[in-house]
Amino acid sequence: MSGEIRFAELQRKLEAHGWRLDRINGSHHIFQHPTKGTLSIPVHKNKVKAVYARKVDKACEEEKK
Repeated sequence: MSGEIRFAELQRKLEAHGWRLDRINGSHHIFQHPTKGTLSIPVHKNKVKAVYARKVDKACEEEKK
């Protein structure tokens, strides 16, 4: 992944792996998972930086194990 990606793409991926949007606090979208806890993703102009996209990838990968 390079640069920024659309938040909607990350949200779809998270929801497909059992995460749900719990709340929004300012620019931070807080996702909750029944077994993994919480994940905070800062969103600016509907974009997410690549570092957070990698965190989402890792969180979803861990679900498969």
